[in-house]
Parts: sequence; C-alpha cells; structure tokens
Amino acid sequence: MEIFDYIGAIFSISNLTVLILATAGGLILGALPGLSPTMAVALLIPFTFQMDAATGLVLLGAVYTATVAGGAISGILVNIPGAPANIATVLDGHPMAKQGKATQALHFCFISSFVGGIIGVLVLIFFTPPLAKLALRFGPSEMFWMAIVGVTVIGTLGSKSVIKGLFSGVLGLWISTIGISPIFGESRFVFTDHLTGGVHIVVALIGLFAVPQIYQLLVTSRQTSTGGLFATENTPLWSSIKYNLSRVKALTIGTLSGVIVGIIPGAGGQIAGLVAYDQVRKFSPNASKFGQGEPDGVIAAESANNAMVGPSLVPLLTLGIPGSPTAAVLLGGLLINGLFPGPDLFTVHAEVTWTFIGSLLVAQVLMLIIGLALSRTSSNWVMRVPSQYMAAAVTVLAVFGTYSIQNSYSDVVLMIVLGSLMYLLNKYGFSAAPIVLGIILGPIAEDNFSMGKMIAEAGEGAVPYFMTGAVNLVLIFVCLVSIGYSVWVEVKQRREVAAELKRSAPGARIAALGAVVASVVVLTMVMSEDGSQAYDFPFLLAVLMALFAVALLIDVLRTWSRQKSGPGLVEWSDLGVGIAVIAGYLMLLQTAGFYLASWMAFTAIVMLYTGSKNRQQVTRILWVSIGFMAAIYGLFSLSLRVITPGLL
Repeated sequence: MEIFDYIGAIFSISNLTVLILATAGGLILGALPGLSPTMAVALLIPFTFQMDAATGLVLLGAVYTATVAGGAISGILVNIPGAPANIATVLDGHPMAKQGKATQALHFCFISSFVGGIIGVLVLIFFTPPLAKLALRFGPSEMFWMAIVGVTVIGTLGSKSVIKGLFSGVLGLWISTIGISPIFGESRFVFTDHLTGGVHIVVALIGLFAVPQIYQLLVTSRQTSTGGLFATENTPLWSSIKYNLSRVKALTIGTLSGVIVGIIPGAGGQIAGLVAYDQVRKFSPNASKFGQGEPDGVIAAESANNAMVGPSLVPLLTLGIPGSPTAAVLLGGLLINGLFPGPDLFTVHAEVTWTFIGSLLVAQVLMLIIGLALSRTSSNWVMRVPSQYMAAAVTVLAVFGTYSIQNSYSDVVLMIVLGSLMYLLNKYGFSAAPIVLGIILGPIAEDNFSMGKMIAEAGEGAVPYFMTGAVNLVLIFVCLVSIGYSVWVEVKQRREVAAELKRSAPGARIAALGAVVASVVVLTMVMSEDGSQAYDFPFLLAVLMALFAVALLIDVLRTWSRQKSGPGLVEWSDLGVGIAVIAGYLMLLQTAGFYLASWMAFTAIVMLYTGSKNRQQVTRILWVSIGFMAAIYGLFSLSLRVITPGLL
C-alpha cells in the first residue's frame, strides 16, 4: 500500500501537533450549537495559508472528523445537536442523559464514532476508484428520492404521531423554498425583508432546537431552585466499551449506512444518521424503546455519521464532486493549495494526498482518546450547572452562532421567531427534527426535482423518469416501508394504551386545526401565483401538507368524544419573560455591542430565575457572567477572529 510510504510524514512533529490540537479544538467547536463541521472548517481555512499543503489539509481533516463527533456532546447533554449530522443522536442520547446515563451515552458516542470513522477511512483508502463510479449513478431523480427518504425517515421517527411527523417534514421542505428560487431566479413567499435570502440552515437549526430548550430550561429553573439539570451516574469505561462492541447489529447497520450515503454527492451526515437509526429500529426487538433512551439508537447514529466522513471524500478526491457540505468546503482548501481533484492527486501530489488520508486514521484514534476523557468531566460538569445558568449560556451562544453566519441581525430575529413558534409546536406534539431536516434537504430535493423535470420533458415524461430505475424503486420502497412500519408501530402502541387514549393530550384539536389552517394558507399562496415553474415544487408540498392536515384532523375527530380537557400546556409566563429578555438583548446588540449586551442578558436571565438573591449570590452571578464572556471573547474574537456586532 502506497500510504505506508508516507508514515513518516503523518507522524512528523508538526503534523502530529496539529492533529492533537485540531482534534481537541474540533470536539469543543462541534459541541457548540451553531458551529457545524462546515462552519468550523470554513473558519479555519485562513489559518492554513501559512502552512504547507499537507499540514493545512491535516488540520482541516482532523477538525472535520472531530466536529462531527463533538456535535453529539451538546445534543446528548442539552438536547441541542451541534450539527445537522447529530439530529438522530439526540432522539435517544438526551433521554439517556435525563435518566442519569449521560456519561454512558457519551461513551457510546465516541466508541461507535471511532468504529465507524476507522471503517469509513479504510473504505476511502481501499475502494476509492470503484466507489467513485457508483457515485456517478446518482442522477437528479435518485438524488430527489434520496432527499425524500431522509425527510420520510425523520418524519416517522421524530414525533409520536406519524401524521404530525410527516406534516412537520413537509412544512420544513416548504420553508426551504422561501426566498429566491435557485433554478428560476424568482422571489417566493418573501413576506418581509428578513426573508429575502431565505431561511439559512444554521439559523433554523439553532432556532428550532436551541430556543425551545432555553424556554424549557427557564421553566425547569423556576420549578427546581436547587440547580442541576438532572442527576448523573458514574459508568465504568470498560463496561461501556464491552457493551458498545457487543452491539454488532447497530454498529454494522450504522457503518454500512454511513459508507453508502457518504459516497452519494450532497447527501451528508444527517441522512446517514437518520437512515441508520431507522433501519436499526426496524430490526431491533426493542423498537418501542427507541426515543426513550435506547443505546442502539445512539450507537447506530454516531457510527453512521462518522463512517460517512471517509467515503464523502471519495467523489471529492477523484471527481471533484463533494460528498457532503463540509467536503465542499474542503474542496476549497484543496484548490487554495493548488491541488485539483483527479488522478494527479494520487500521482504528482501523492505525498500530500496520502499524508492527508493517513492523518484521518490517526485523527479517529485521537478523537476516541480525547472524547472519552471529556465524557465524564463534561457530563458531570454540565449536569451540575443550574438550569438558569445553562439557559443564559445557551442564549448567548445561540445569538452569537446565528449572527456570525452572515453578520446579520435579521438572522437573529428569524431565529427567535422560529424558536418561539417551535416551543408552542412542541407542546402540541410536533417535533423540531423533521422541520429542520426538511429545511436542510429542501434545496437538494427541489433542485433535483426541477432538473429531473426538465430532463423528463425532453424524454418520456416525469412519471416514468422519477418512478422507474433500480435505484429509484429501491428508494421509493424504503420510503413506503418506513411509513408503513411506523404506522403499524403507532397503531400497536395505541391499542396497548387504550386507556391513555381516553385522555388525549390537551391541545390535540388545536394542533389539528392549526395544521389545517397552515396548509390552507400555503395552498392559497401557491395557487395565487401565475403558474410559474418556480412554484411547481411548492405546489406539490402544499398539496401534501393539506392531505396530512386533513388526515390529522380526521384522527382527532375519531377520538373527539373521548377527549377531556386538561391543564395548560404552555408556560406562558416563562415564554413571555423569555421573549422580553431576548428582545431587549437584540436591541442592546445594536447599541451596546455584542459582549456588553451579552453580559447584561446573561446576568439578567440568571438573576430573574434565581431564588433569593443575597449579596454573596449576586457577586457570584456577576463573576460567572464575566468569566463566561471572557472565555467567549478569547475563543472567538481573539483566536478565530470572528466578527461580532457593535463594539469590540
């Protein structure tokens, strides 16, 4: 193997130092909500200008690997995925943390990430040429159905109601169409100037996951004044390793899903994790426990999104086609260094290429060691943080992460609006995961739908084009099986808890009527247009939303007579106070600047939701807020040179 000729370069002092620092830093960056692997790699590209090509690529590759795994830390501990690739991890990872198994969940995360990551890189090393050919078989129709598979899977997993999950997924797809059509260049559904550029993926991710969690943390802090999110227990590392490696089925399904999805250009880790999660649930005898803290869900999801890393570089290095959004940024890193994808990478620039690929293997080992070391300390520390402090910290990080994407106040406003609405939707049984994934996969689905439709019009028609072909039929079959299986599980569970059905969740009627109203509004807006091709995909989505909304209403009407009134679902006081504090925070951003405004908001949130405030307590709050802001300033403004609004 040619890679063995460059072991010396891989383990040189400079490259090894970069590997260690990049892996540790990547884990930390990945754990911060909003700082996705793509953003982390993009932020670090300027730092590679002063490095030689091999060392620069080693830095970017290690950060890529580490941030994918690190995103699970915030997902497990505070229910906010660090990146879209960690959405599936949250489904069982956070319930495990709430059961006091946060350390164990993090152990499973890093061990399975290591297994999947190693296999993914080995696939990159040994199977690059044949896998590159396979990637070319995915045309517009296949990519369209691949995106639909992702939405379908999370739609049937991310909510207790299959209908609500599918409605949420389609709603997310529709939200992705807001803004200017990438194919036809027409402005769509731009109700305010804030929406001119559409809804950015990271804005949606932070808003729909972080903001509802902030409100929930505030509720928790009011109900329990003694602090700590929830208890945690010490789990021996060796027992976690033995259990993790014994879950052969979950590891195999996760790794294979990651490898297959990774080589498909543009698919990304979010689809890999969700497909793996869905498949392992179907083959598990404990399917009903998924979503309640089932370890196999964490193992499958994390092995998949890390197994995706290596194969996602296959089409990049051979054909110049990125297999994931982060791989697309890495392509920029290659081009900056004068390296062009293709045969020359493995001949003329063999030392650089094989040093980079070999470093990915070393990065997996370092990620495992550092990640396991962080597992206990991070879980124990986070679990002991009082809820009001955590809410304040998440608020500041959410605003910072959102603003830093495009240096836009509009993004921050949009994040808060989406998050506040999501908090209400959560209370009525809707999940954020399908909406977020719909927004992420919407551009992939629409672009390939539009291109496929153009190709079909020049050939045999749209229906044969999208509904024939081996790959298309397999993907359609996966969609139908996923929906059918989830419906069967839901019906089975309803029969088992028939008595519980008699007390349907309060707000079921509101949820159903709200879905109907939303679908009618969307359908009306679409039909009011002049028949432009830019509205073909939104029209399809509007029809699906209406169908799911009607199905949901019918389902509610079937149990109308058995429903009883229940207590209020929404803590309106905490929601109102939270919105007021954040609104004041936003106004201060433009006048006082990010750091002063953030310090004031952090202090205000903690003081509002802390019980008795003696002098000693107030002093502690002030020092904690100053220390937190100093850490943020040192990491982002001084080290990463991230632009912040206002002063400083």
